[in-house]
Amino acid sequence: MRYLFTALTSYGSLGPAISLALQLQQRGHEVAFVTGPSMGPLLERAGMRRIPRGEKDGPSFIVEFTANPLEQARQVKHIEYALTQFSPDVLVGQAMAFGAVLAGARHKLPTAVIGLAASILPTDASLARMSPEFRAYQVQRLAGTLPYDEFLKDRYARLMESHDICCEMLWLPKRELPYSQSPLLGDLHLLQSVPELEGPEDVLPENTHLVGNCAWDFVAPDPDLEKWLDEARASGEPILYAQPGRVFNSPGFWEQLRASLGGKPVRVAVSIGRLDAPMGHVPDNFFVRGHVAQASVLPHARGVVSSATTSAVLGALTHALPLLLIPGGGGGEQSDLTLRCLAAGVAVHLRPADVTPESLGAQVEVLLSDADLRSNARRLQEAFTRAPGSAGAADLLERLGRERQPVSRAAAPTRKLA
Repeated sequence: MRYLFTALTSYGSLGPAISLALQLQQRGHEVAFVTGPSMGPLLERAGMRRIPRGEKDGPSFIVEFTANPLEQARQVKHIEYALTQFSPDVLVGQAMAFGAVLAGARHKLPTAVIGLAASILPTDASLARMSPEFRAYQVQRLAGTLPYDEFLKDRYARLMESHDICCEMLWLPKRELPYSQSPLLGDLHLLQSVPELEGPEDVLPENTHLVGNCAWDFVAPDPDLEKWLDEARASGEPILYAQPGRVFNSPGFWEQLRASLGGKPVRVAVSIGRLDAPMGHVPDNFFVRGHVAQASVLPHARGVVSSATTSAVLGALTHALPLLLIPGGGGGEQSDLTLRCLAAGVAVHLRPADVTPESLGAQVEVLLSDADLRSNARRLQEAFTRAPGSAGAADLLERLGRERQPVSRAAAPTRKLA
């Protein structure tokens, strides 16, 4: 069979798609990719084909504009050009990027969606079972705050408004469907989580499958990083991995991180690709690159400091590392993942408005010293080890290609033997 993958232009978004594509390639299937040109070199290193936007290539699948109807329409046009070069049996899209599900509807192609590490849908069942702590949590938005359950419904309404505008632009019918049958999920939704983090599966839509971690990280030889890690390990000081860049429209926390931990008895590897301010002075105990491969640092780290993106949280939990989370507002998964990590006892957190060098430093002390955080992180690591992972997700993609209809959990195993 043939699979056409789409991906937003970020390492965290492209990695799971490459992981699944490699699984399918090993089974004799053909794969190709549609994403922005900035991801071309990474795909080439992974041995994957990228199809350009047209005879005159250009940007698409831009993270910052992903909820914009015009960007969604551009995604569809990029996919439709790709369909003239590569005839797929299945389209594989991503959460928060509707191009694949819209193109699938236009061309009657079965569509899978690679999800995040937390469900962002306000299903009736999930709202009914929401704990008081979840309901009380206030999500910061540019225009104030909302209780978490209201935020879920508000965010979904905004996403569907963008989706419906695209439907009008593309002459597709709008459908009034319950949350549990959301068109944003495609025919198969691969949620990168486990019940121990997400909660009971039965509150999720029937075509949502908890597959665990599907991450992939390209590790290029980096003598400077290897030297820094050697020196950090020899020092005996704890190593932290940090991702302080902007997420959607939320500011990063680089300035506070640098002021708090610079010159302190800790070593900090910083992946700073989406920095929203001048880098300025880099402290001697920091190692900073646009992209620092998690696979190189996390085996040696004691914790992770992040804005609660899927890639950072999954990287930490699959290495049994506790987290300090500073979730951005807006439409991403950061608040959802922060709440789940707090409930699982694997994280401490700060609201963006509360981040100062002093508060960040205090939470790092907790991150490094709290034995319960580390014990709970090991428990979740074991849960992710038992999950199907990329191989199990590829099984589901093969099933979608064979049956060409929504893939229900009822007849699909979601766990592998320990």
